[in-house]
Amino acid sequence: MRDEDLLDAVATAIRPKVAGEKAVVFCSHGADAVHWRHLLAAAKTADVLVLAFDDGLAAFPSTPGIRTAAQLLAERHALLATLATASPLSALVDRFDPHKRATLLITDPLNPTVTGSRPRLGAKHPSWSFFEHKSVVDVLWDSIGLPRAESAVYDAPGTLCRPEPASNTDLVYAGQPYGAVPSAGGEDIRWSSASVPSPIVDPAGRQRVRIMPMLAGTPCRLHGVVLTDSTVAFTPLELLVPRRPADGTFLCTGTAPMPESQQPRLIELTRWMGEALRRRLGYCGGFSVDGILTKSGFRPTDLNTRVTSAFEAAPPPLRVAVHASALLAQAGLRGADAAGLAEKAHRALNNAAHLTLLTVVKRPTPAARRDIRWSGLSLVACPPDEAHGSIEVTGGARGTVLRVRLGRDHLPADVSPQEVAVLAFRAADELLGTGLGDLQPPPVTGGAAPTQRSGATWPL
Repeated sequence: MRDEDLLDAVATAIRPKVAGEKAVVFCSHGADAVHWRHLLAAAKTADVLVLAFDDGLAAFPSTPGIRTAAQLLAERHALLATLATASPLSALVDRFDPHKRATLLITDPLNPTVTGSRPRLGAKHPSWSFFEHKSVVDVLWDSIGLPRAESAVYDAPGTLCRPEPASNTDLVYAGQPYGAVPSAGGEDIRWSSASVPSPIVDPAGRQRVRIMPMLAGTPCRLHGVVLTDSTVAFTPLELLVPRRPADGTFLCTGTAPMPESQQPRLIELTRWMGEALRRRLGYCGGFSVDGILTKSGFRPTDLNTRVTSAFEAAPPPLRVAVHASALLAQAGLRGADAAGLAEKAHRALNNAAHLTLLTVVKRPTPAARRDIRWSGLSLVACPPDEAHGSIEVTGGARGTVLRVRLGRDHLPADVSPQEVAVLAFRAADELLGTGLGDLQPPPVTGGAAPTQRSGATWPL
């Protein structure tokens, strides 16, 4: 299926909500603008304004310095809230739509509660994000019959969650401050072992903490879009999350496709989970379930009620089709081409030419770029015509950003994606002085046993 055909199929389904009126799109990438305009022109809108945070909205004031993913999201929500006031943003949109009749299309991960008086397509039900709280989500896994790891949730835990130094079980702590929205990007998650001190817990008791064992296996993301009458299940992805023994944190760096031999059964499980979310929560839209593929099967840890960053490096037409399909489902509209969307996503995620790694650098590091190549199991600087990839430090929305691109055809044989990430960031420290420090792959295990749910066996 051609990109245009996929977008036209979504446009046909969305047309009843937008035909004859103007539309304003808020999205993350300026590269998507031409495809949003194509889609909404095919949907018969009167006119389209696309505002991207890395393009048309980049000039609006923002907080300088390093920000977490949650802080960046809050900042963007605050900017969108000024649509309801006299502000530079509202003035910009009012010039395009002085009568305030344009339909707003606001893409994931954005989910602002205030956007002014204009109609909005596909706003989310407030209850859905409640289950993103790590101290709550285990109730959902139990209610749908999905096995999970043992866990305990403490209010104001104090010293109760500090294991004895002799403990032989590595533990993972997920903190949730009272009154805060769920955190994103792996923030507020720590781990400890006999050799790594347990994290400092707020002594004033201003948070809840979920504690669970660190499971050995492959960290992975099962993700898709729950449509009004079916679930699109995307290619399952390995989460590249090296551990940092210096401070007991994880470095969230990107994703890689799971081995193709494991994909069909994980896709089946993803589809089942999407249907369970619709059945239990009336859920529609993009979602992901992060977890660990262990010897006992898939064990969930987190729910994301949105299209995730897995599509950040996808071709812009596909990214627009995925986000538009999520909005379509959230608006209760039928007709998105589920088969075409799944096929396009499968090809893009499995056949990407590069493994792309991305992380925020907290040490002051000047902008720089190096071409690199493999020399055994080390990455070294090289001339451009000999390169297997590149490492680059640039400015980004969250501060100083390190981006690594490695050609998949040149990755060392018998080296896991987790180990590749560790080797790549070691090279960044050596060549660009990024100061990421010692990193370790997550604990691994061989093989995967069936996953049980509701008395049935999933052969994972």
